[in-house]
Amino acid sequence: MGANNDRKNKMTSKSDKSSTSKLKEKKSESMSVKDNIDRRRKKRISRKKKKEMRRKKIIASVIAVLAVITLIILIFNSIFVYNGKIANNIYIQGVNVSGMSRDDAIEELNKKFKVDNITFSYGEKKYTVKSEAVDLKYNIEDVVNEAYDYTREGSYYTDLYRYFSLNNKTLKKEISVVYNEGKMRDEIEKIAKGIDKEPVDATISIDGSIKTTKSSDGRKVNIDDTIMLLKKSIDNKKKETIPLKVEELKAEVQTSDVEKIDTVLGEYKTSFESSNEQRSYNVKKSAGVTDKILLMPGETFSYNSLTGKTNFENGYQEAPVIVNGELKPSAGGGVCQTSSTIFNAAMYAGMDIVSVTNHSSTLTYVPKGRDATVNDSGLDFKFKNDYENPVYLRNYIEGKTLRTVIYGAKSDKKNIEIKVEETDEDKNDGKISFKTYRIYKDSNGKEIKREYISGGEYKPIKK
Repeated sequence: MGANNDRKNKMTSKSDKSSTSKLKEKKSESMSVKDNIDRRRKKRISRKKKKEMRRKKIIASVIAVLAVITLIILIFNSIFVYNGKIANNIYIQGVNVSGMSRDDAIEELNKKFKVDNITFSYGEKKYTVKSEAVDLKYNIEDVVNEAYDYTREGSYYTDLYRYFSLNNKTLKKEISVVYNEGKMRDEIEKIAKGIDKEPVDATISIDGSIKTTKSSDGRKVNIDDTIMLLKKSIDNKKKETIPLKVEELKAEVQTSDVEKIDTVLGEYKTSFESSNEQRSYNVKKSAGVTDKILLMPGETFSYNSLTGKTNFENGYQEAPVIVNGELKPSAGGGVCQTSSTIFNAAMYAGMDIVSVTNHSSTLTYVPKGRDATVNDSGLDFKFKNDYENPVYLRNYIEGKTLRTVIYGAKSDKKNIEIKVEETDEDKNDGKISFKTYRIYKDSNGKEIKREYISGGEYKPIKK
């Protein structure tokens, strides 16, 4: 029994040892796997750390390089590009301002270019306009700022390009004079007041004898043209006296014009003896406003333009007038006697009759076909001076007679006869038709030319 137990114990012991050994082997194998895993994990971690370290070193290196480059750029910019100085090879009005500060460049240019007063001249006289009165100055500061900003006003790359391009080229800038044009115009106008002179026409007066006054030409400063000359001189940087542009103003009526008037070309007179007081007043008033008229060659005489509206507002009085064959009281009655008297004088003087209309009925103060009616509705009497010399019209009131005389040059004197052809009076309605002619004759009285003046008809005045 004991022996069997011993064998059993030995067998058990061996079995236990075997089990323990197997456990140890399994444990050992397990530990080996774990160690391998740990080793591999550690290796992976180690590789990651190394990669991270390398990345950090690369980043650090890049940052260091960028920092160095940035520092170099900043140093370069501060020394060369954005150094508070004007870039190389920049000239202002021929002055090299390279490397100067703005203040230094302005000071240098102000020394060289000083603004003077402006001097104008007319004839022997000179006129000075002070520079401060018109805010006159060179635009030096503006141009210096442009030069300074040339390598500073764009993007960095543009500025850098411009900076380096100036190594191969020269930038030239010009200064100019600036001023207040309104103030300059005012100053020239002040000068002009002492120079400007209105022209004076020659005059003529005839009262028994012919008297004339001499003409004198005028002058006027052309301010716009003067300013143009000033600008041209300033642009050329010339310090010179500017001649004032002065235009001559010719008198419209020259002495030689009125001196040619030396004879009577034509005259005519009518009587207003039987007129009432108001009508006589209107005749005198209209004769007064159409008196002393100098008509230059080519000019036209307009009766209505001189008299204005012949109404109460213009001082005309009420008197009988013919309206559609009837005598009616109206303001301005009698003014047609003045127009008719002038019409006849103009025909004898050889004037070109532009517009004339007869009355609707015959009159007592002029023959048929030799009247000229006018009214405020548009009927006007006009004649034109077709001669190469002026003519002068005078109306004379002599008692109850109106006499119109047209004076002119002897060379324009014509031998004229007025002829009116009329038909017999129509027995049924009493109408009379007529045609008025002007006949030119030579010194022997022979007809040279016949000229139709006007024509029409008259109706009896209604009772």
